[in-house]
Amino acid sequence: MKGDTETDMNDSPRDSHRWMIFSTVCLIYFFVYFHRVSTSVIVSDLLRAFDTDAAALGFMSSMYFYLYALEQPLVGHLADRLGPRRVIGWWTLTAAAGCILFGLAPSIGWASLGRGLIGFGVGGVYVPAIKAFSLWFRRKEFATMLGFLMSVGNVGAVIATTPLAWAAGNYGWRSTFFLIGAVTLALGLITLVFTRDHKGSQLADSVASAPESGESLERRPGAFHVLASVQFWVIALIFFGIYGTLVTLQGLWATPFLMTALKVDRIFASNLNMVIPIGVIIGAPGVGWMTDRFALKNEKTLTGILVVYALTWSGILFFGASLEAVGMAVIFLVMGVATGGFITTLWGLVRETTPSETLGLTSGMLNPAPFLGVAAFQVLTGAILDRAGQVDGLYPLSGFRDVFLACLVCILACLVLSVFLKRHVGRRRF
Repeated sequence: MKGDTETDMNDSPRDSHRWMIFSTVCLIYFFVYFHRVSTSVIVSDLLRAFDTDAAALGFMSSMYFYLYALEQPLVGHLADRLGPRRVIGWWTLTAAAGCILFGLAPSIGWASLGRGLIGFGVGGVYVPAIKAFSLWFRRKEFATMLGFLMSVGNVGAVIATTPLAWAAGNYGWRSTFFLIGAVTLALGLITLVFTRDHKGSQLADSVASAPESGESLERRPGAFHVLASVQFWVIALIFFGIYGTLVTLQGLWATPFLMTALKVDRIFASNLNMVIPIGVIIGAPGVGWMTDRFALKNEKTLTGILVVYALTWSGILFFGASLEAVGMAVIFLVMGVATGGFITTLWGLVRETTPSETLGLTSGMLNPAPFLGVAAFQVLTGAILDRAGQVDGLYPLSGFRDVFLACLVCILACLVLSVFLKRHVGRRRF
C-alpha cells in the first residue's frame, strides 16, 4: 500500500521547477529516439568510411540495443537510490562522449564502441524520467506528460530520416555527430547544474539508508518482490508482444510489404511507412490527455486500445493486398495512434500500481521486455519469410500473410492477458 506521504505529494500544488525538468528531459529524450534509427540513413557513408561489410555494420548498430536493454534494471535501481537527476545527467554526458567518439572513429571497431556508449548513455533517460514525472506531476497529469514525452521522442525518429540525410550530405556525417554530441553535452550539464530532484526522491533516499528493520524492508521491496508479482509478468508479456510486433513491422517489413502489395517503389513505400510514427506522435499525448481529463481507468483503456490495434493488423492481413495507398495510410495512422496510446496507458498503469520509492526499479526491470520482443519477432518473422522464398528480390504476399497471421495471434493473446489484468489490477501491487 502507498503511504499518506505519497498521496499528499501527488495531490499538493506543484513547484514551477517541474517545467524545467519536463523541458530538459524532453530535449534529451528527443535524441534517444534519434539515435535509435539514425544509422539507417548514413549506411552508405559508413560503409565507405570504414571499408566494411553489412554484417559488421549491423553489429555496430546493434550495440545500441544490447547495452540499452541490459542496463535497464541497474538504471531503475539507481534512479531510486540516487534520484533521477543524477542518473539522467551523468548518463547523458556518457551519450555525448559516445557521439564524439563515433564521429572520430577511425575504424568500425571504434565506431561500435562509440555506438555502444551512445546506447548506454541514452538508456539512462526513460526510466528515470518516469520516476521524475511521477514525483513532479500530479497523478491526473502523469499520462499527459508521458504522452508528450513519447511524441518528442518520435519527432526525433522522424528527424533522423530525411533531415539527417540532408545534414550528412551537406556537412558530412562526422561533423553532424560532433554537433549532436555538443548539444547532448550541454543538455547533460544543464541537467546536473540547473535542475534538482523532487523532495520525494530525498524521501526515498532516506528510506534506503534507514536501518534494515522489518518496516523499512516492507516499505522498500526489492527485485525478488517485483519478480514474484503475477501482474508484473502479465504487463511484461503484453509489452513484449505489442511493441515487438509494431517495431518489427515498422522497422523491418513494412517497406518491402508495401512494395509487393501496392507495386510501388522504395521511396514511396518508405514515406508511407512514416505514417506510423506520425500516429504515435498524435496518439501518445492524445490518449494520455483523454485518460487524465476524463479519469479513465488505465486497465480498461488498455483493453480498448488493444482491440483497435488487433483490428488494424486484421485489416492488413485480410485486405492488405486489395487496399490502395490511402487505405493503407489510414490503417498505419490508426495503428500508430493506438501504439502511442498503448505505451502511455501501460506506463500509467505501472505508475498507478507501484509505490514511488520502487517505481524506478520496477520500470527498469520491465523496460527490457519490449526490446526483447523486437528481437524475438524479427527473428521469427524473418524465418517465416525465408520459408516462402524471394521472387524478383521481394518476398511474396503469401509469406507476408503468414507473418501477419503469426503477429495477430500474438496480439490476440495479449488482448486476453489485458482482460485478465483488468479483472485483477490492484489486488497486488508490485
